Amino acid sequence: MKPLFLIFTIFFLLNACSDKNKMPKGILSKQKMREVMWDMIRAGEYLNNFVFNKDSAIDKVAESQKWHDKIYELHKTNKAEFDKSYAYYKSHPLLMREVLDSLAKRQVNARPVPYNVNSSKDSIFNKRDTIRATDSIRRLSDSLLRNRIIKKNKPLKAV
Repeated sequence: MKPLFLIFTIFFLLNACSDKNKMPKGILSKQKMREVMWDMIRAGEYLNNFVFNKDSAIDKVAESQKWHDKIYELHKTNKAEFDKSYAYYKSHPLLMREVLDSLAKRQVNARPVPYNVNSSKDSIFNKRDTIRATDSIRRLSDSLLRNRIIKKNKPLKAV
């Protein structure tokens, strides 16, 4: 009885001293998961805002899969490994929270892509038109002022 108790005690101590933060085999590390998910989010935003809006005939599923495959290739992983890792992180909410919080923080710190307003071909954003409009307003107010001054200075007619 004593040897059996001693074996269980040793097993319990070894198990208690093991590293709890160690990822199982085949699961992406937190850092790699962050990078893959960040690129997935960015690719999704690019597809929704620029690709799908310009051409409605594009097969959205096939185009999305093509971009996801590029991301998997870039990070030297595959869909099966990512899906397995995602399921693992979903079943461990504290780990998933760390990954998602870091993505949210990264988004806040990311600089927006500058949009050059002057490159637009729309006449609304044409600087020359806005200058012309302000000049015409200025001219209008000048002419009203001039008419008021002329009326004031007009000599009275004899009756």
